[in-house]
Amino acid sequence: MRPAAFVGLLVVLSGCPRTRSEPPASSDEAPAASAADAGADAAPMVTGDWLQKIELPDQGFAYVAPPLGSRDQRPIVVAVHGAGDDPGFMCSAWRSITDGYAFVVCPAATHGASGRYTWGSSDQIEKRVLQAIAAAEQRWPENVAVGAPVVYVAFSQGATLAGPVLTRHGDRISRVVLTEGGYGVFDDRVAQAFAKVGGERVVFSCSSGGCASGFKAAVAALGRASLPAQIDDSGPLGHSIPPPAREGLNRQLPFLVEGLRGWEGYAQHPRQTAH
Repeated sequence: MRPAAFVGLLVVLSGCPRTRSEPPASSDEAPAASAADAGADAAPMVTGDWLQKIELPDQGFAYVAPPLGSRDQRPIVVAVHGAGDDPGFMCSAWRSITDGYAFVVCPAATHGASGRYTWGSSDQIEKRVLQAIAAAEQRWPENVAVGAPVVYVAFSQGATLAGPVLTRHGDRISRVVLTEGGYGVFDDRVAQAFAKVGGERVVFSCSSGGCASGFKAAVAALGRASLPAQIDDSGPLGHSIPPPAREGLNRQLPFLVEGLRGWEGYAQHPRQTAH
């Protein structure tokens, strides 16, 4: 159940999704560097803690789980949390799902009285997502595949409010994972708009009982827009991203990132034994 480096576990808080994780792992527990990292013209090695904080404008911030030990250019996965949630725990979950290969960038929403974070609107998500991508590229200019397509992954509220950012920025955010939310995001209008601006593939993931049926209309709409989509159902395990859901998302990753710039070395990258 526990990956070698960490565990990301999502639970429910007062009817809203909440994430939990084990204490952060030390940086020397990062996955081994792939063969692509060893070239003579390699970039500086990515070092430091497994979870790092970067400041954003207007007193915002994002957590980043960088691909520790890498020396080549790696892609960005921007992970958007749910309501009553914590961005660091999304970084934990998606660092595991991606086998530590990508820069997992996790922008924070508004900090509430509960000590958790909740998005105020789709516009707030759009603003923080774009700021976080730019900040990661500036922080690691030699290690990030700057300008490469970004994979957008979101849980619950982050998935439900995803439509505007996808239809406005599908040229940059062309691959998408919506988990435990976003059932109604892709009607025909949004699917066609996403395809028109450059959107390419979508994965839906859920772990609540009977949840997969809620995505069928979206898959059909995406199909009419000639966009491939798949559903990964690990339920019935509740409104969370438990280990079976993370394992399912890891299995979907080759489909999601096939042919995507920045992911060329993933096929040879060391895999975790569990997620």
